[in-house]
This record gives sequence, C-alpha cells and structure tokens, in this order.
Amino acid sequence: MKKLSSRTQFKIKSLNQERKLGELAKKITLYKIDRLDKTITSFEVDSKYGKEVSRFLKSEGVEILETNQHGLKNILTKLMTSYGIIVAGLLLLVCYLIQYNYVWKIDIFGLEKLNRAEVVAFIDSNVTNRWKGSIDTKELEIKMKENFDRVSSVSVAIVGQSLVVSINESILPDEMLGEFSPIKSNFDGKVTKINLIQGSLAVKVGDIVKAGDILVYPYIIDTDGEKRDVKPRADIEADVWYEGEVSHYESYQKVNRTGNKVEICEISLYGLILYSNNKEMKFTDYEFEESVEYFSKNNILPLKISRKKYFEIEYLTINQNFEEVREEKLAEARQNALIYLQESEIIKEENYIIKSTGGITTVSYILTVQKNIGG
Repeated sequence: MKKLSSRTQFKIKSLNQERKLGELAKKITLYKIDRLDKTITSFEVDSKYGKEVSRFLKSEGVEILETNQHGLKNILTKLMTSYGIIVAGLLLLVCYLIQYNYVWKIDIFGLEKLNRAEVVAFIDSNVTNRWKGSIDTKELEIKMKENFDRVSSVSVAIVGQSLVVSINESILPDEMLGEFSPIKSNFDGKVTKINLIQGSLAVKVGDIVKAGDILVYPYIIDTDGEKRDVKPRADIEADVWYEGEVSHYESYQKVNRTGNKVEICEISLYGLILYSNNKEMKFTDYEFEESVEYFSKNNILPLKISRKKYFEIEYLTINQNFEEVREEKLAEARQNALIYLQESEIIKEENYIIKSTGGITTVSYILTVQKNIGG
C-alpha cells in the first residue's frame, strides 16, 4: 500500500526552518527532508495532507518555491480521469489487431525471364480478398504453375503482412519460346564465308551487305514443304571496311596572334571595384580570355581579382598545294580509320581514294579486315 500511496513534495524558502518544520512534524509525518542550503529545504508529505501543509506554511510566512505530485496512486488517478486517452488507446489496439490480419504487400523472388508486372497482375486477379484467412496459398501455387510455363516450382507463404512468392524458373528449349528474330549484319562488308547451322540464308558468298541487312531468316522449310519457325544460327564472315577521311583546302584563312596583348586587372569586394589598372584596349580584331580568383580561401572578406586578357589577331591567307602535304594527309586519314579497329583484328588490305574539286581535296583511307558480322 505504501508503494501505491501518493505524496506531495514541497520546496520552501524561509529562515528558522527547523522550528517551523518541527511544529509541522508534530501534526503530520514528513518524509525525505533535504536541506539544500541555509534557507531552502525540500520534504514530502502524504498527498491527503497537501492542502493542510500549504495553509500552515503560508500562515507562517514561508515561501513555497515548488510543489510536485509523486506516486503510482496519483498516476493511476490521472489515467482514470483521462477517459479520452483510455478510449483512444483501446481504439488503436482494436485497429492494429484488425489490420494485422490483412496482407498489404506482395514480395516476389526468383524472377529472371518472367515479367514481374505480369506475375503481380496474375496474383492480384486470384487474390481479390487480402484477408489472411481467405488466401489459399496451396491453390495459388497450383494456378501459377498451370498459367506460367516457365515456373518449375513455386512457394507461396504469408509472412507478417506480406504475401511472399518464391519462384524457380525452368529452362525452356528455344522452340518453345515463340517467335524468333532474324540474324542481321552489324557492319558493312562483303560476305566471304558462310557456315549455316539453322535457319534460311538471305545472302551468299560474294554479296555486299550493309549494317542492318538480314543474313539468316528465322525459319526452315521442312520435308513436307511447311514453314517452321526456328532460332537462326550461323557463322558468317565478311571483309569489313573501316574508312577514315580528311580534307585539304588549297586556300584558307588562318587566325594568327600578333604578339600584342592588353591585360586589365580589377580587384573587387562584393561587386565594388577597389582597384583597376585602367588600361585601354584599341585592337580591332582580338581574342579574349578571362579568369577570376579569390585572394585566399580562408579570407573572411571575399576579395577577388579579375584578369581580362585581349590578344590582337590577324587573318592570314594560306595557299598550299595538296602535293606538298600529301603524305601528311594520308597518314591523318589512315589514323582516322584505325580508330575503328578492334583488338585482335588483322588488316587484310589498305587502300585510299583521293578526290579533288573546287579547291578541296578529300582523302578517304580504307582498311579491310575480316570478321564475323552475324552478331
């Protein structure tokens, strides 16, 4: 009963506390008397005497600094009078117990080839009632195996508030996968070798093909003259051409810096210019460069310096015959073609074509390599 009793704690300030507390102790039992300093003391009394103690202290001119209620009985009393809290707590408990029996989430594991959205849609259509007691997991397993050919085994279980579906997919032969795509060329080239494994050829040795052209159709004609879909397989090699190009202009303008320049420096703080060297730029044709940097990263004041550089330029007309740079242009065009060459590829042949018209000479450098073009 003592643990359930409620007490009131008083914190008082007064002179001659011993006398006054002594008089009070003759009438009422005092607990946990604690002398905090010369004028301040705290003590506890049974809560039923709280008002009487308060009146006594005021009559003696004692200043009450603080009062606090303690004890389990006091807490229970407050809870019993707080009907709203009790009702809300009961409602929350009931709502939780109700929703706990409802499946909110579907988790699917093991999908590789099957479409997730298609599987989820199938489960939703067969689990219209999400209450746990209404879901027959064994029946759902059977329906999924009957509906999806790729499902070799499936496990359905309710874990918490989730419907957990674990699927093992079977490996189906190509003939059961439906329509097939033809083999298409990945490069431009000339067919040099064909090893057909399955399907119907669309090209023959010596044919010129472009990237995207069909090489093997995804079907065969059986002994009864019927068309039957199959997955096309073939090794098809071709001479593939990598081309690099470069142009030469016999007459062109070149921009050249004369060496004259003007540099303007400005120091600013918050957009206010504090210093400028005030140089004047009189160039008619020029190139411009600008840079901005702060004096110090750790400087509290964001002082920054801006440099503007003006370079005088002139336009020069360059006249140069192609024959003077022939070898240089051939090497440049060849380098442009080599960019497309992959590792382990062997160059069979190198050729180039030079065309000149209207003062422009174009060099096309062609590398011939042999590779499998069927993907």
